Amino acid sequence: MKLAVLLLICLARARRVIESEENPTRILDKLKSIIETNMSARDDFEQLREQQQQQQFELELELKRNHSLSMHSHPKLYEYYTHMTAFLSLAIFIATLLTILNICIYLTTLTRLRRHLNKPLRTPSIILISLYPIISLAALLTILLPYAWFMCHTLMHAMFMIGGPAFRTLLFRYVDSEQNFIKLTSSEPVALNTPPCCCCCGGCLPLVVPTKAKLCISRYMVWQMPFWQGSIMLVMNILYYRDRELYSQVMLFFIPFIVVSIVLGVWSLQITVRMISKLHGDYQLRKKMFCLQLVVLLCKLQYLILYEQLNNFKLGGEYPINHTIHKQTIINILILVEMVLVSMMTQSAYRTPIQVQIDELNVHSS
Repeated sequence: MKLAVLLLICLARARRVIESEENPTRILDKLKSIIETNMSARDDFEQLREQQQQQQFELELELKRNHSLSMHSHPKLYEYYTHMTAFLSLAIFIATLLTILNICIYLTTLTRLRRHLNKPLRTPSIILISLYPIISLAALLTILLPYAWFMCHTLMHAMFMIGGPAFRTLLFRYVDSEQNFIKLTSSEPVALNTPPCCCCCGGCLPLVVPTKAKLCISRYMVWQMPFWQGSIMLVMNILYYRDRELYSQVMLFFIPFIVVSIVLGVWSLQITVRMISKLHGDYQLRKKMFCLQLVVLLCKLQYLILYEQLNNFKLGGEYPINHTIHKQTIINILILVEMVLVSMMTQSAYRTPIQVQIDELNVHSS
C-alpha cells in the first residue's frame, strides 16, 4: 500500500514536470531526480521503521527483565522488614514456634541419651539427633534473612554430609570396632544389592566377605561426602553471591557430581546397616538410617522440586515482597513441620534401654 502511494506521488510529480517543461533532457533529469528523491525517502522511511521496531523490542525485553528481577530477586533487609505483610508475620511466628518445639524434642532426647548411653555411643548419637534442630534453625533463618537462603540451604545439605560419617561411626561402635566385627561375623558374606544401587544393578552384584580392606573402601565411600560435596557447595556459594549469571550457567554441571557422591555414601551406609543388623537387629538401625535419609530427601530433593514447581503459581506481589519471598517461606514452613515429625521419629529410634541392659549384663557377667 505504501509503495503504491509513493508510485502515485512520483507519477503526479512527473506529470507536472512534463507539463511545465519543453526540453526533453531537462524533463528526464528532473524525472530521475524525483525518482531518486522518492527512493531515498522510502529507504529512510524503512530504516526509521526498523529502528522503531528495534527500540520497541529492546524496551519490551527490558520490561520483561525488570519484571523478572522484581519477581525473583531478594530484597534488602530494611526493605524486607519495612514492607512486612500479615502473611510473613504469621509465617515468622509459626516458624519460631516450630523451631522451639523441635529444640524441646531435641533436649528431651539429649537428656535421655546422656543418661542411658555409655561414652563411646554417646557422641555420635548426640551428633545425629542434633541435625534436625540445626536444620530447623536454618529454615527459620531463611525466613528471617531471605537473602541468606543459599547459605542456609547449604547448611541443611551439610547436615547430611556430617550425619553420614557420624552414623557409620555409631554403627561400628555398636560392635566395638571394624576389626571386632570381622571376628564376630566369621567371614560371613554380605549382599551388595541394597538401595539405591539395587535398582540399577539388580542381582548382578556378588556376595562379598567383609575384610579390613573392603571395610576401608566402605569407609572412604562415606567419608568422601563431606570433602567432595563440601568443596562443591563452597564453590557454588561463592559463585552465587559473586556472579549470579555465572552461577546459573555452571550450576547444572555440579549436580551429577553431588548425586554420585550421595549415592555412593548412601549405598555404603545401607550395606553397613545390613551387616550390623544381623548382630543387633533390636537397635532399630534401619529406622535410624531412614531418619538420616530424610535429611537429604526433604532438605535437598524436596527443596529443589518445590522451588521449581511453585514457579507455576503466582505467589505474592511486586518487589520487595515478591514471588520468591512467598515461595521460600512456604517451603521452609513445610520443612519446619517435617523436621518436628522427623525429630519425634528420631526420638523413638534412639531409645536405648536395650543397649543399657546389654551393657549392664556384660558388666555383671565380667
